[in-house]
Amino acid sequence: MKQIPKIIHYVWVGEKEKPELVLKCIESWKRFLPDYEIIEWNNDSLKNIKNQYVEEAFRNKKWAFVSDYLRLYALYHQGGIYLDTDCEITQNIDEFLDLDFFSCYEYFDSRAELFPISALLGAKANNSIIFDLLKEYDNLRFETENGLDLTTNTVRISNYFSKKFNFNPPYNGEKIHLESKSIIFPYTFFCKKEDGIVNYAIHHFNGSWLPTYQRRDKIRIGKNYILSRFKKERNREDNDYPINQNEEILFNIKFSKKKLFCLIKKK
Repeated sequence: MKQIPKIIHYVWVGEKEKPELVLKCIESWKRFLPDYEIIEWNNDSLKNIKNQYVEEAFRNKKWAFVSDYLRLYALYHQGGIYLDTDCEITQNIDEFLDLDFFSCYEYFDSRAELFPISALLGAKANNSIIFDLLKEYDNLRFETENGLDLTTNTVRISNYFSKKFNFNPPYNGEKIHLESKSIIFPYTFFCKKEDGIVNYAIHHFNGSWLPTYQRRDKIRIGKNYILSRFKKERNREDNDYPINQNEEILFNIKFSKKKLFCLIKKK
């Protein structure tokens, strides 16, 4: 019976250089998984992929959402292990290669909540779960009448698990079999290291892909103007406002260190 192939897929799109954390994480893959092929999915990889959602996300330089699609595309067509670039491998993971699909929970310290992780996914090629998740993007558009669709892949995956497997929040964090060889493991396996508990990977939550601000449209004024609230989610100096290519910010009013309102005009 075929195993999950010894291939690590990761995504690096855009023009930025890889920061030190990313380079250290990649080194950990090589150290603990020396016989795995490592494949980078980058700007050039998109030339042979036709999907309107990912093309629109790339055009708007929303790299996290490009990555959401590419990880599924890579796993469906080739199989292997997808890793976010801020995932550090802490020991060999060969024992999971006999499964059809595996992942774990993501643990958010700030909210003490659990969600199915998307930062580490393992699957055989043509896996049915990956197929279903990838298929959703056939009818999605990143650029919508209401602005950019910033629905995270964690939300999409959670919704799919709920509909397909009746696997619903709040999650208790215990190991669960979606199918006989498709398993969601506790967060201690591939997300966060706890003293005295076996661990294979650490997700450092670097968020290098993610936008600095989250947007919520509050008021529409006619056909061409929108009053939007922007909330700073990450401590960066850049003004990475999530706006469409056909939009421009006329002016903004700052209400606090993390919140501001902007009047946006459609070009």
